[in-house]
Amino acid sequence: MRLPLPAPRRLPGRLPLAAALALAFALPAHAADSDAEIQKKGVTALDAMSVTASTATGYTTDASSSATGLDLSLKETPQSISVITRQQMDDQQIETIYDALTSTTGITSNALDNSGRTNFRARGFAITNYKVDGMLVDGTTSFSGAGASLNMDLYDSVQVVRGANGLMGGTGDPSATIYLQRKAPTRAFGGSVSVTAGSWDKRRAMGDVNIPLTASGSVRARVVVTGEDSGSFRDRESLQSNGALINLAADLSSTTTLTVGAQYERTRNGGGSWGANVPIWYADGSRTNLPRSTNPVTDWSVSKRDATTLFATLEQALPGDWHAKLGVSRTDGDAYANAAVAKVNNSRPGFGGFWNQDGTGAFLNGIHSEYEARRDNIDLSVSGPVELFGRQHELIAGFNGYRDEQTNYTFSNALGNCNIAGVAPYSGCQYRAIGLPITNWQTWDGSYADFNTHRTYARTVDHVSNYGGYIAGRFNLADGLHAVVGTRLGNYRLQTDTYNVSDARTRAPATGDQQVWTPYAGLLYDIGTHLTAYGSYTRIFTPQGDVRDESNTRLDPITGNSYELGLKGEWFDGALNSSVALFRNQQNNVAEATGATNLDTGEAIYRAVSGVTSKGVDLEVSGQLAEGWNLYAGYTHLTVRGLSYQQDPRNLFRLNTAYTLPGALHRVTVGGGISVQGPTEWSTNPGRPLGNGRYDASNLRVGGYTLVNLMARYDVTERLQATLNVSNATDKVYYQQFGFYDGLIYGTPRATTLTVRYRF
Repeated sequence: MRLPLPAPRRLPGRLPLAAALALAFALPAHAADSDAEIQKKGVTALDAMSVTASTATGYTTDASSSATGLDLSLKETPQSISVITRQQMDDQQIETIYDALTSTTGITSNALDNSGRTNFRARGFAITNYKVDGMLVDGTTSFSGAGASLNMDLYDSVQVVRGANGLMGGTGDPSATIYLQRKAPTRAFGGSVSVTAGSWDKRRAMGDVNIPLTASGSVRARVVVTGEDSGSFRDRESLQSNGALINLAADLSSTTTLTVGAQYERTRNGGGSWGANVPIWYADGSRTNLPRSTNPVTDWSVSKRDATTLFATLEQALPGDWHAKLGVSRTDGDAYANAAVAKVNNSRPGFGGFWNQDGTGAFLNGIHSEYEARRDNIDLSVSGPVELFGRQHELIAGFNGYRDEQTNYTFSNALGNCNIAGVAPYSGCQYRAIGLPITNWQTWDGSYADFNTHRTYARTVDHVSNYGGYIAGRFNLADGLHAVVGTRLGNYRLQTDTYNVSDARTRAPATGDQQVWTPYAGLLYDIGTHLTAYGSYTRIFTPQGDVRDESNTRLDPITGNSYELGLKGEWFDGALNSSVALFRNQQNNVAEATGATNLDTGEAIYRAVSGVTSKGVDLEVSGQLAEGWNLYAGYTHLTVRGLSYQQDPRNLFRLNTAYTLPGALHRVTVGGGISVQGPTEWSTNPGRPLGNGRYDASNLRVGGYTLVNLMARYDVTERLQATLNVSNATDKVYYQQFGFYDGLIYGTPRATTLTVRYRF
């Protein structure tokens, strides 16, 4: 059991930056209160044990259970963890999962379109594991994934565990696992309201209130409501997002607490495309250099996603400082896309859609897709201290997992009124771009005849289950020497049902139906009282979803091993954390895009590559450098071997900071952030006449870039604040995608927002 940290010591007024980046840490002492003393203070035994849900203040946190399930400080955890706190989100205007992850050490992204489909990557590979309050969710931003609708106004913090993390979830991405912690009710009344106005007619409002429903606060509620309506720097593009959270907690006794709640998140991308939306080259091979406002989509293009989650948690304090927890949740989600964009695509045979400088050559490509998804989660655990060989240790054992059902519908007609009943929506006449010409792309206003379609009984339904049990412990082997070891045994199963237009079902043999054993081991050694050295190992097992080879066979899961060595420490009783980590991942069966497309299904063709390794170094410092000065900074160097190209930058630096001025200017806080990304490589379809033969058809090298953000906050009163944020302050032209469908996606130009927040 970890009790609350003592109040941080007053920090020196000034701290040299070199010292801030050094790894010399002060290890705070912790005094344990007895149960009687806890009761005298008016705090239940359960409250004392629940503080380790990680109290994130400033730009760091005092504890995290995301890597091992054990409530450990960042220094005690033998794996790289980054934390984006509520304070940092407010300072830097972080509103979406994209904003959060692109502010985090080692995380890169690439957009597949401007409808929210963005892949996030770490240590050379895609991130597929997302959790909310410990429950695995579909946080991806694919056509069916709910990640594009994640709204940060509903969450207190985002934690990123880099490296494989299969112990707590059954699948171990070698990249990272993303943990989001919902806003939870507390005993005191309070809250905040805020309004934001910004570039391109952005309007956003948020209300967050904590309400004790009984005088003692034994029954309490947290209610959050948020909404946004915004334009865009692109023509015909808009964004509407809404979110709501009701979180209720009741102390059934001094040792038992029940939490129940509901959450809703929704986004609507008007003017959304699919695939890159601005061509790189004209048909003659010259660069287009089109304005960033270019958005060659129809005026009816739209993409929508929503997710509703019901959740409940029962926590029970047990004798001997043990603690039991049972959590369940159900998420129902829908995804809808009806989009058409002028871009290069297959025209069966050959290629169509390369623009000419006289306004001809553009052809419309469309897609209509609808998905429904349901996921049921369970998480049961028991944890506490044990005495062995004269020393105290900590153990946790549990069972968790999920059952997922995803339905992919097909339709009566696709764009161009071709009858493709019973065929997956990606195939059919939307690939016959030659039949849907745009008279003059230079003067086109987005108007184009919409098409009528409706669902048929033809559909595919994927049933996925991933359940398992685990046990882990932190063992104090000797003074200053600790081991964190654990193992998980689980079962992963995928079953696909296919229904034809007559609603007759065909059930495919289960794939990926196998027992998965995931060991985890970490060793830590305290070097004096200021620094901890560690090493860790875990196994990689990552199902690759619906990724298929040239014979249309689903690829086997990725397997391999993940290793990490590092140094960690704490300054100022945990007010500042810092770390350096060396990592190495070895993998087999890694999916690599060939760039080719299956003309029968319209899906991309992949190949399995074995012997893939990624290695590098992460450095990070986060927390309070001095009185009034918060800092989050991280650097990653990465090398990937075994693939045809390295999509991720070899060097990446991120920094966010805020400093409250002293003396008479104490009401003013200034800061900002910087992101420096090295060059990257992108692939595109082989055999295409890229730039009319001027360019390599396999890899495209794109230069690095630097983005600068600025912020300034003025405390009008103790409760009222006004914050000005400027993103991409230098108005740098950069790309979120380059090469996909021979096109590009521009990053956001300079944007300004003003937020007024009132706390009560």
